[in-house]
Amino acid sequence: MTDLNRLVSGYRSFKATIFERQRDIIRHLIEQKQKPSTLVISSCDLPISPSEIFSANPGEFFILNNIGGMVPKYKTEGISGILSALEYAVTNLEVETILVLNNAKCTSTKLIMSDDFVAFKSKMSDTMKTWLSIASEARDVVKKQLKDKSIEEQELAFEKETLVISLNNLLSYPYIKERIAKNKIKILGWQFDIETGTISAFNPQSAMFETIS
Repeated sequence: MTDLNRLVSGYRSFKATIFERQRDIIRHLIEQKQKPSTLVISSCDLPISPSEIFSANPGEFFILNNIGGMVPKYKTEGISGILSALEYAVTNLEVETILVLNNAKCTSTKLIMSDDFVAFKSKMSDTMKTWLSIASEARDVVKKQLKDKSIEEQELAFEKETLVISLNNLLSYPYIKERIAKNKIKILGWQFDIETGTISAFNPQSAMFETIS
C-alpha cells in the first residue's frame, strides 16, 4: 500500500522546488493553451519519465503510456481509449513528431517470451488479449527466426521487433499517412536502455538500430 505521508512529502517537495522554478512556463501554458510538439508513446513501467529523459519543459510532450509502449493497428476494436488519444494528439493538437519510445529490458518482456505466456494470455480478458496480440506477433517472429538462440538474445530481438511493428502500425492510420505525405509529421522509433542510459534509433532505410551519441 502506498504511504500517504510519502505522497504528501513528495508533493510538498515538488511544490517548493520544481513548480516554483517552472511557474512562469506553466502560467504561459495556461494562457496560450496546450501546444505540444511531440507525442511520446512509451511503456507504463518505464521508471523514468520521457520528460526527464529528454529534459523537456512542461507542455512540450503529449505522453501516451501503455503496456509495452506499443501501437495497435488502425481501427483495432476493444482499445478505443488509446486510439482516441492518438487521434487527438495528431488531428487536434497537431503534434509534429510521434516518438515510439521502447524500454529495453522491459519487465513484461521476460513474461511474454517465456513458456508461460500462452497460459497467461488464455486467462486474460478480451481487451487484454487484443492488446497482447501486438506482442504475440513480435513473439512469433522471434521464436521462429531465432529458435536456436539464447533467451536473452530472443528478448532483445523481441523488444526491437515490437518497436518496428508499432512503427508499421502507425502507417495504417490514414490521418498519419496523409500528414507524412505532406511533410507535416514524422515518426521515430527509439529504444531506451534503462541500465546504460543509451538510446538506439531505428533507421528505416537500413532497417538497423543506431546508437545516438
